[in-house]
Amino acid sequence: MQSFIPRFEVATLRPPQTQLIPKLGGLPWGFPVEMWPRCRQCSMPMALLAQLPHHGPALDFGDSRWVLHMFQCTTAGCSTWTYDEGCNAAFMLPREIVGEGLTQAPQPTSKRPGYAWITASAPVVRSMHGELRLIGWQQHEDAIQHYMSPAYFDPYSFGQLPMEFQFPHGFNGRLRTKAGGVPYWTANGPAGVPPRPFDYLMQIDTFLAIEGRLPDPSAIGCNVYARRANGQMDARPVPSAAKRENAPWSVMQELDRDHEYYVEFANFGSDGTAYVFIDRETTPPRVIFFWNR
Repeated sequence: MQSFIPRFEVATLRPPQTQLIPKLGGLPWGFPVEMWPRCRQCSMPMALLAQLPHHGPALDFGDSRWVLHMFQCTTAGCSTWTYDEGCNAAFMLPREIVGEGLTQAPQPTSKRPGYAWITASAPVVRSMHGELRLIGWQQHEDAIQHYMSPAYFDPYSFGQLPMEFQFPHGFNGRLRTKAGGVPYWTANGPAGVPPRPFDYLMQIDTFLAIEGRLPDPSAIGCNVYARRANGQMDARPVPSAAKRENAPWSVMQELDRDHEYYVEFANFGSDGTAYVFIDRETTPPRVIFFWNR
């Protein structure tokens, strides 16, 4: 089956954003601040996870007017892994109500049940997710046949597939973020799959591959790690004055991969993958997402 592998660039290494573009993390462009979702469990404003305009055939929303917005809470302990606990949100907005300029998150105004008033000392892990700009798609063909598709949405049928079909990505980090085809599941296989009429749309891994040489911490705005020949990590911390709020959470490069590096931009259980599903039978289309490991 055919799927599409995205190519990203790190926003902190590029000029400032000047228009609506497909991206992960950072601040949303032209987003109506009164629509900003808050976490049901802690009442904190969620952080933007993705702002993605329709882009067929990779991102098919059924109509070119739609822009997908995804948010996830960054407060430690909130139930972000499921789509029905109110700790993440996904919805479509028409392009005509997306304005101009970056929208700042609203200020926290509530408190978490059982906790003191949320302040800078409360368990908020990050103010935002690392910002990555989507600059293109690469077609990818795997060995999965169309008739096999139903098995990827049923735990029992999935378990009967040969291992080379259960995990055709071979846990290759570059293939764990993609759109189209069937889900490339984590080791736990199908879990929490929503019922029809929701269809699989895309998936986003905790770590994203970036082409190019390992950047300097002061340039990218976060800590940088390189794996040595003995397996140890060479840590290069970012100076406090060079930290960037929208920078990746961390950057890592393997010893034998000097032409690319990986950025950590969100928390899906430290090593998980988020799965996005869409119901195109409604107007606007309904979207939900969850993550597993």
